Amino acid sequence: MPEGIQTERMPVAVRAARFLMTLQVAFALVALAIMIGTVAADPDVPTLLLLLYNATITALLGRLVSRWPSRHGAVRWGAVALEVIAGGGYVATAAIDGGLGRLALFAPGAALPLAVVVALLTPPAARWFDRQPGPGHRSGRRNRSVSPGRGIP
Repeated sequence: MPEGIQTERMPVAVRAARFLMTLQVAFALVALAIMIGTVAADPDVPTLLLLLYNATITALLGRLVSRWPSRHGAVRWGAVALEVIAGGGYVATAAIDGGLGRLALFAPGAALPLAVVVALLTPPAARWFDRQPGPGHRSGRRNRSVSPGRGIP
């Protein structure tokens, strides 16, 4: 009887980070729809720049979540960097609007990125992202065991 392919379970911290990032993308898509309506009603440069910033962050977060199963270290570090930028952008926007206080630092715009960064910097997350996916996983990458130009070893 053939045995199934053994796959390693994703650590809780990594699953939580992926869930929080998916939640961020969902809320950001709703916010983008509202912002598009605002820009259509009264276009001005600051609102357009904020719309561009939010659209870029949302697209990149979505891309990272879609690449999560590849387990590449670049996905982990890209998520950490993007969450730092997203959280910093939220805090900067709150400071510019004059609403930066203790309550603003516990708002979802600051708390979710911080939670994702903390989850991705745990040792189980580091181990999970540093391993290659098991056999039978299709990551869309070609076999890199043969170096280009060297021939077959």
